[in-house]
Amino acid sequence: MAVLAEGMTLKIGIRKPSVKKRIAARTSLKRMVRSKVRAPKGFGWLTNPKKAAYNRVYNRTTKKACYIATAVYNDPDAWQVEKLRNYRDTVLTNHLLGLIFIWLYYEVSPHLVLLFKDIRPLNYVVRKLLDVVVREIPTSEPP
Repeated sequence: MAVLAEGMTLKIGIRKPSVKKRIAARTSLKRMVRSKVRAPKGFGWLTNPKKAAYNRVYNRTTKKACYIATAVYNDPDAWQVEKLRNYRDTVLTNHLLGLIFIWLYYEVSPHLVLLFKDIRPLNYVVRKLLDVVVREIPTSEPP
């Protein structure tokens, strides 16, 4: 052992692995349960409630997707979705009725998307309606 300063030592050589710690790390009760039981998707609150709470808050407060438009256009970054999102952020959030509409939309639309995502004729009709709405939204030109 080399002495660095008063009371400090530096060990030189090959580390001797601890068999006891190695076995303990592989056989913890938590590890054994997790390896045998997998919760289905959406049950994060059961397996890790702290992480699930964080993710729920994070997903609700960051870039809110337009659920229906994203489902119809199959892309959260489609220019139509961006235009609708921009309209929501610049116009609808400035009015009480707009805020009520936004709240209602985010309460109802995720459920509608889950129900109707695989019905192609309905998606086609909704896409055509959204195309009309997007066309009617004025383009904000920079001054």
